[in-house]
Amino acid sequence: MTTTLLALSAAYVLIAVLLLSAGLTSRYAWWVKASAIVVTSLFFVEAFFASKGLLGWPGGGPLPAKFQLLWTRVVEPDLKLGERGAIYLWLEEIDANNVPSGLPRAYRLPYSVKLADRTLKARDEIMAGHPQEGVSDDLSDNNFGSGQAQRSNVETDGGASSSGGKVELQEALEQIPRVDFRPMPPPSLPPKPY
Repeated sequence: MTTTLLALSAAYVLIAVLLLSAGLTSRYAWWVKASAIVVTSLFFVEAFFASKGLLGWPGGGPLPAKFQLLWTRVVEPDLKLGERGAIYLWLEEIDANNVPSGLPRAYRLPYSVKLADRTLKARDEIMAGHPQEGVSDDLSDNNFGSGQAQRSNVETDGGASSSGGKVELQEALEQIPRVDFRPMPPPSLPPKPY
């Protein structure tokens, strides 16, 4: 996959070099040529980073509001290496009738103890043959009440990060999404015509 990404980036660079070499011999003003060089350079750097999402790496964006959980992986924090840990979810968005609507996608969530426990329980249910539905809403949407309730939730959830003895609660609050899992109800099918 990495070679594909590098080959794609090299193709963009080659096209940019060809276009820029043709543009440098033109009679445009120097500032137009310099602007073209900067814009083209920014474009292939942006293409390199934007194409990472095409490789199947977990996304960091918001979760769908309602989804079917297909599989999980919990990576615990490692204090020796300074890794914060993560929770990976492979899921498929579902519509109002509990029918999958889209392709499966991987997501990476910041590690918290409570979310890890809920995720592992949901994985065990999947292994037992019981499909799991997930419901998500972000803490940044202010759906969890007062600031004191949010602070106590983060402190007990294990999501607050510490650097030099200072707890960064606001940053931790913004990073931990609220995700709940429950048994997946059967799809709602329309009535059959007689």
